[in-house]
Amino acid sequence: MEDHYVDFIKQLLNKVEYKCPVCGAERYVTDHGNHEVTIHCGSSEAKFWDFDRGTVAQTAAKRHWDESRLELFLTGIDYSPRNN
Repeated sequence: MEDHYVDFIKQLLNKVEYKCPVCGAERYVTDHGNHEVTIHCGSSEAKFWDFDRGTVAQTAAKRHWDESRLELFLTGIDYSPRNN
């Protein structure tokens, strides 16, 4: 991720509207590249890989993970400080 986006993304993830829509937990960056960032829920309830494979609990966690996904497209936005 480009350095000038890092602080912006950190600030963005602290805003209420970017919290997980399922449980309200903070989301975190799971993928990035080419001015695109993907975020998912960081709660233990969404970490489907921690549940036994093929269980109802894992299925519910995977659904939570999928529903928490948000792709942010940052191309063309200037985040530099402005002199007003």
